[in-house]
Amino acid sequence: MSPMPHHTRTLSSILVECGIVTDAQVEQALQRQRETGLLIGETLVELGFTTEENIGWALSKQLGFPYADVHPNTVDAEQVRRFPEPLLRRIQAVPLFGTDEEVTVAMADPTDSDAVHELKASIDTSVALVIGSPGSIRRALDAVYGVGRAAGAPGGVLPAGRVRTNAPPSGRRDVVWDRAGTNFLLFHLHAAIKDRASEVHFIPVGDEMTVSYRTEEGLKPQASEQIETSLYLRARLSVLGVPDLDSGGDSSWGAAVVDVGPTRVRLSACHARVDDGVATVIRLGPAPETAPDLSTLGLSPVGEAEIRDFVEGPEGIVIVTGPPRVGGSLLLASLATLASRPHRRTLVLEPAPTCPYPALAVRVRVGAGASVLATWERLAVGLGADVVVLEEVLHGSDVEGIFRGATVGRLVFARTDWLDGDALLSFLAKGRNGRAVLRDRPFALVTMPAARREGASVWADPAEAEREAGIIPVNVLTDEERGRIFSGGDR
Repeated sequence: MSPMPHHTRTLSSILVECGIVTDAQVEQALQRQRETGLLIGETLVELGFTTEENIGWALSKQLGFPYADVHPNTVDAEQVRRFPEPLLRRIQAVPLFGTDEEVTVAMADPTDSDAVHELKASIDTSVALVIGSPGSIRRALDAVYGVGRAAGAPGGVLPAGRVRTNAPPSGRRDVVWDRAGTNFLLFHLHAAIKDRASEVHFIPVGDEMTVSYRTEEGLKPQASEQIETSLYLRARLSVLGVPDLDSGGDSSWGAAVVDVGPTRVRLSACHARVDDGVATVIRLGPAPETAPDLSTLGLSPVGEAEIRDFVEGPEGIVIVTGPPRVGGSLLLASLATLASRPHRRTLVLEPAPTCPYPALAVRVRVGAGASVLATWERLAVGLGADVVVLEEVLHGSDVEGIFRGATVGRLVFARTDWLDGDALLSFLAKGRNGRAVLRDRPFALVTMPAARREGASVWADPAEAEREAGIIPVNVLTDEERGRIFSGGDR
């Protein structure tokens, strides 16, 4: 048997190389795949771009595997039962014949190296591969195990990527998604965005993975998924940059930007161990490619004008207060864009690269906590930054660390979780370095509205959303206010 080519060759790339389909047809099939959950080969067949036989012929020609015309009456049922039925249905494979030393197995996609490895690991004899069409493999397995069991009896599953047209009474979606989790994630992101949902909840309950979308009406239940899809989902999120749970961890967080059709989506995900497995909740929102102009975000006109004025100078501090998901991150990106100049170096410290900062900005991923207090200063000085952005890295009392020597001669924009701007200013003024910084340095507090956005409002135009929320107050310290701070009076 000829050795398999490098695993990065995919079914769709082989079909394009052989002239079976075009790049445009593959792109159309990928879009359709996000809506249906079918595998790419089945989607190309469904759209009428090719046939199962053509796909089998192309794989046979390119990979050097024989193509088998699989018929139910030619399959050795005894050899079939040597393998776990759920495995065969999931990876679209059926044993044809064999001996105690070797079994010949027809597979729909032998380019899937993970599936091949899993197949070979399930039996203690050698495995030889041939290519068969998904439909013929499915019919052969049904002839051995029966159609009823594949349709939902205990232990049975539908073939990989198949979507049931009528959901079973339990509301369970009997789909076996690809192990990479790509189609699974895209399917639910596409469906959630179509519902204008702000969150997708994957919660294990018993032997099922329940799915809900958060819309304006609250949590909207969806058909449940198979429990193993949690592994595929977390694998895909890990590739995107959202860390999975480690061996001893109980929770993990992360964020990423993904393209769902023409829509760029910012997603943040949380994994947590629960009684029945691992729960995952994904929060969704638009991810603009460029930061909006400061004038469109609803800042008070006087405050905006004063910020624009001191951003022209070499130093100053702007702290954005407010809870998560109210536009504070986008405001930081707008401030950084406003301050960007060809002769300035911008440094962004952030937990995940999900906001549209200037193209030449140096972006560094950091966590939160005491280590950031020293990290940001060393980086600001070591990298010669003129503009420093601290995106959600200084929480609670750690925000006092912004009043260090590294702010001298620099513009610093930071977002913190304080809700009361006046209380924050009083806290900072009592710090060791607060009085020195507040005495004469340009300083502003921007207080974002403490309103939680849900459902469709997440997908509203940012400028329109801010106008509906009212004017965002900006407090730029005046000489009179500085005098009250240093005389010990109330603001």
